[in-house]
Amino acid sequence: MKKLILTFGIILASIVTMQAQEKISPTDKVLNEYTSVAQLTPDQVTKVRPMFDAFYATRKDNKEKYANNEDGLKAANKANRQNLKAQLKTMLTADQIQKIEDYQKAKKERSRNNGAANQE
Repeated sequence: MKKLILTFGIILASIVTMQAQEKISPTDKVLNEYTSVAQLTPDQVTKVRPMFDAFYATRKDNKEKYANNEDGLKAANKANRQNLKAQLKTMLTADQIQKIEDYQKAKKERSRNNGAANQE
């Protein structure tokens, strides 16, 4: 009986712990990365946040709108990314933009290398 109660307690604690964890929004995740990589100021974060919110909202809308059209989805998302980049260039310094681009390239390269290593 003690084992049953202990097991039930552990399961219950696990469930409560999993539900207590907050999901971080994509905007917050990217802003945290960009803030650490490009040293965004609090003022810049405040100005850039709505841009990322709109970016992810448009991306979600595109996914629904182009559910059966992969090429249309790719084109719409590409236009959305280009729009975000253009907006960011008006808010961030050239040095910050360069740091973010370098970070993204390195992240993509790490992802490729991990994918290649996993296939071997």
